[in-house]
Amino acid sequence: MTSITRLVLKEFAVLVLLIVGITLATSYFFSAEINVVLLFASGFILYFSQALLVASLAREKLPIFWRRTLTPVATYIAESIDEAKNERSLLNCEIDRLKLRATNRKNKMATLVRDFRDSLSVLPDAIIALDRNNRIEWWNKAAGDLVGLSGSIDLKKRIEIFFPSGEFRRYIDNAKESDPVEIVAPAFPDKLLSVRVTPYGDNQRLFQAQDITLVKQLERVRQDFVANASHELRTPLTVIHGYLETLIDQEISNPEQTRSAMAQMYSQTTRIKGIVEDMLTLANLERGEKPRSEWVDIGDLIAQVRLEAQALSGEKEHEISVEEQYRCAINWNPQELHSLISNLVINAVKYTPASGVIKLRWAITTEGGCFSVQDTGIGIERSHLSRLTERFYRVDVARSRESGGTGLGLAIVKHVLGRMGGELSITSEPEQGSCFTCTFPSELVRQIPQ
Repeated sequence: MTSITRLVLKEFAVLVLLIVGITLATSYFFSAEINVVLLFASGFILYFSQALLVASLAREKLPIFWRRTLTPVATYIAESIDEAKNERSLLNCEIDRLKLRATNRKNKMATLVRDFRDSLSVLPDAIIALDRNNRIEWWNKAAGDLVGLSGSIDLKKRIEIFFPSGEFRRYIDNAKESDPVEIVAPAFPDKLLSVRVTPYGDNQRLFQAQDITLVKQLERVRQDFVANASHELRTPLTVIHGYLETLIDQEISNPEQTRSAMAQMYSQTTRIKGIVEDMLTLANLERGEKPRSEWVDIGDLIAQVRLEAQALSGEKEHEISVEEQYRCAINWNPQELHSLISNLVINAVKYTPASGVIKLRWAITTEGGCFSVQDTGIGIERSHLSRLTERFYRVDVARSRESGGTGLGLAIVKHVLGRMGGELSITSEPEQGSCFTCTFPSELVRQIPQ
């Protein structure tokens, strides 16, 4: 027997008991017609009240007392409503849990995207996100600076607006292009960018631009250095090669000619030796290794360099004087300090005419120690001053080679001062002379008690 059949039988039994009870209760007091009316009225009231109770159950929980007054069918309906309410409650809980889970995932994803964009924002390279139509969707700070993007004004603009060159348009139209293209930065015409566009996602593109201005400058400096070094070495080697060919191919009986050829070859090999030694010195300075430091008496060092300069002056008989305001010591590598001071003084000797005056000064200023070399030499045009510390740069090539200069002395001075945290300043007037001033950090200088 099915549960529905049993439920119907129970309901029928309750109804029979109701009819019997009402009939027995009213048969003594009322006629048969009234009994029938009462019977139908009681049945109607019973099921109407059952319907009200079940309907109230849908809105709120029904007390236990009223539950016990329900008929089997009403009880079944009430239990079904309770089960539906429980299921709805569980379903609402599950929906709330899924909503919370989705919200957490959404917040987590938003955090990841925000962190990712924040990390891209601090990159030195320009990053721009483009849609399938090359319209700008997002950019980092470097892109804003290099490309000139600002606020919401440039949002959704095509990237070609900022790079209107035909070369870039051809590059970005080629979706399979893998090599970067070099383009001038829109916001800074003096900067060169290496641009790469990479496909990603759903037909989207990632624009990357790297500032390669410094790299290009370094490449140019390297190429110039190789070219200049080759040129500087080729000239003395050509002279030596020419004399050796003469000595091999011709029989020279005159000892004076042989002695002259040997003297010229010695002079040229000395020049090559100087160039190589200065190049090695520069290489060691650029290696960046911390030098062995000790306190060096700057007065003694200047006096030593003065004697060397006086010997180099020879027949020119320069008047070389030393002015020392305070007796001090510098905490640095002795060889590097000697190279710095001797290069400045030797330059003054080489480019100051005979009987000229060269003054070596040491003083203490608010910025630290100050060493200067002032001469009454040929002077330098102002347009050349900014390039004097470049390798192999010469104002007058012929005069420099005649004096035996390598073209690397001031480059060595600049590198030594740079390692010390000092500065080099140059003032000069043509035919009036020059003054080279080195400023040393105060933390490297101390006075020596008298």
